[in-house]
Amino acid sequence: MERWKGHATRHPVCGAVELTLAWHVVLLLFAKVLLPPLAPAWFPGLGATVINAICFAGVWCVLWRWGWLRVSGTTTFGRRRRWWLALPMLLIAGSYAFAGLDGRTTVVVSSLVSLLWVGLNEEFYSRGLVQQTLTPLGPLRAATGVAVLFGLGHVQNHLFFGAASDDTLWQMLSAALFGFVCAGLRFAIGSVWPMVVVHALDDFFQIRSPGSAPDWWQVSVYVFQAAYGWWLLRRYADRDRLPSDRDRLPPRTAAGDDDPRPEGAGDDDPRPEGAGAMD
Repeated sequence: MERWKGHATRHPVCGAVELTLAWHVVLLLFAKVLLPPLAPAWFPGLGATVINAICFAGVWCVLWRWGWLRVSGTTTFGRRRRWWLALPMLLIAGSYAFAGLDGRTTVVVSSLVSLLWVGLNEEFYSRGLVQQTLTPLGPLRAATGVAVLFGLGHVQNHLFFGAASDDTLWQMLSAALFGFVCAGLRFAIGSVWPMVVVHALDDFFQIRSPGSAPDWWQVSVYVFQAAYGWWLLRRYADRDRLPSDRDRLPPRTAAGDDDPRPEGAGDDDPRPEGAGAMD
């Protein structure tokens, strides 16, 4: 594991690609080979829940062994006074519920539980592990890399799960833009937890909606996500220095607005507004 960490640190792009491929291989291995179909009437989403829990545990172990749990934003609430930055994405997720929720109570509850695990799993792996690996490239290139890898990963839905090719292409675009803005949020907030909630609810409301959103709304969402992600990176990631696991954290010396450390537990920024720069 230490050799792999050293390789990923020296070659961030290769490391990010390898981690992404490894995550997808494990997911497909359990989904298609090792686990039988698990969809009991009392919990139709049991199989998806188990698979995502297994993959989540694997990502957590890698972050733990590499010493990246806190610096990746996975075991901290980050800059809590910036959680409001995730509100636009939460509103977009909620917009898909305007048409109501489809399915009986058991199915709806099962979907919510399983998609919470999807949100945990995918945010820890993408905005946690992969983004931390790419962070030395700088905020914009790291966020772009996260977006590309997250979008490309959804090609598995066509290759292995029978999704139509045109639907898969749109899903890849949607996932890439979603991943881009979530990467910007992780840089700005210093935690993956707001995105876990947004991710889970966005998937839940879209999947359980009785109909798809109008094309004009989807295009508007895509444009907003690209612009908002760019703004987040320009406004926050260039201003705040996000330390790597090798950096030494400065002592807290004064009260301000936010905690500049992703692993910090407080709400105060020891530096003046605008101080610091992204590596």
